[in-house]
Amino acid sequence: MGVKRGDIIGLSGRNVPEWLIAHFGVQMAGGCPLCLPYQEREDQITKLLNSVGSVKMLIMDPGVEGRNCHISEYVVDKGNGKVECKSIPALENVILFYPNERMSSAYTVAELCSRHVDLELPRIDPEDVALVSLTSGSSGFSKAIPSSHHALVVIAWHCYSQFLHRADKDIFYNDRPFSWIAGYPAWEMAACGTRVTLTNALHSSSMVNAVKTATNFITKEKATQAFLVPSILELVMRRKIPLKIKRAITSGVVAHTSLLECIDEICDELQVTYGMTEMGIVCSRVFTSDDKSSVQNMLLGVRPSPWVEVKITDDHGHLQPVGQRGNILIRSKKRFTGYLNHDLPPPTEDLLLKSGWFYPKDGGYVTEDGLLFVEGRLQEMIQVFGRKIYPFEIENVIKAKSNVIAATVLPIKDMETGDHVPSAAIIYQPQNEDSMESMQVYLRKEFNITEENQLLECLYVPQVIVGFKTFPALANGKLDREAIRKTMQRKLTKEQIGRLSFQ
Repeated sequence: MGVKRGDIIGLSGRNVPEWLIAHFGVQMAGGCPLCLPYQEREDQITKLLNSVGSVKMLIMDPGVEGRNCHISEYVVDKGNGKVECKSIPALENVILFYPNERMSSAYTVAELCSRHVDLELPRIDPEDVALVSLTSGSSGFSKAIPSSHHALVVIAWHCYSQFLHRADKDIFYNDRPFSWIAGYPAWEMAACGTRVTLTNALHSSSMVNAVKTATNFITKEKATQAFLVPSILELVMRRKIPLKIKRAITSGVVAHTSLLECIDEICDELQVTYGMTEMGIVCSRVFTSDDKSSVQNMLLGVRPSPWVEVKITDDHGHLQPVGQRGNILIRSKKRFTGYLNHDLPPPTEDLLLKSGWFYPKDGGYVTEDGLLFVEGRLQEMIQVFGRKIYPFEIENVIKAKSNVIAATVLPIKDMETGDHVPSAAIIYQPQNEDSMESMQVYLRKEFNITEENQLLECLYVPQVIVGFKTFPALANGKLDREAIRKTMQRKLTKEQIGRLSFQ
């Protein structure tokens, strides 16, 4: 099909064998897979492809009953099967994972595998781009991150050193899409273990159904270890859904101490990781039942992986003392060199290119014993009267209430003072919701706010509290904070509209 060294090939599909065949086939031909979200809108795919550059081929999963064919139909003439799409001028071919009557003229992965081709595969340089992955898009648009073959080996080494699997005994459950770094099979390749996955974990109608599906498969397949995001672990515990595994592995920007409750109840060990698409997994730590009583912080600290350096700086780039809050910077042998479709701010780019330090825009601190405590996204900080706190400090208290299933705290700008005060989105147990006033009373009591320190109410007590049945999610499963903000903006009262804004 004419794939040459350095060609970027779009790849979109579910967790099926054809995805892996296409992925490694493109790499063996010297090309570079661009991992696209499954069932993305045509306009978003067009925007992504054009922002990345000369994407000459799309390899697509038609989906159940051809539900994903809308993208290929958008660029292919049904009459002659030729690609005719002025909005993506570089595109030359579209290949389907398997046949579909809506696109009967398209080649399939199976057809290409059955061909006998007498040619010599190109020699691959370790620094050739091997993969282009996408960020979550939480900032409004997914950024494209190129990784070399060497970088993928480093990621695999991090996995091997952090995730202790025994190939002869361990079965690892991971339902993350193959197109994500967290779902990419480097974990299993490094450990030589057996993986159990779902074809499409994002099709569930609700988070509760997703949790039940996951736990059923884990039990059925006798998985010994499982990658479960914090929200799933919390739901399993709150809903008392039966589950027992040797180790639960979780990842997120912030890891609350409450996650330790799953030890002995759900798992023998809990492994907390910290990472990002740009760098892979950079920190990790395993907790056991002995840690449940010894951990004193509100958050769980993690240790840097081999070949990873971490430092904390102030806003001017100066190193912060141990225990002092600041900006987290990461440096690793897996060098991140920038995005294909997004320019870094000049100071960040200079720092990255000169010294290799990457600034993920997370805040936290380090301790004397070398632990990193990640407190949250810097842009999500609550700031009142010059004092700053992270949302988790309020979220932990809200989630401690027995009638709360989940909660997220977001900053909202006070137009009069310029401060960023807290607002809260809460999922309550059915038929057991609190009024905004009763939740505020509860928080005043928990934070010990009295007449002597009542200014702290602006910092710790949300002025806007909205109940949700479920939280909207991005295509990668992360919380869609922008959608939550828009919903909460619509819920503002007439008095609040002129004074508070999520914009």
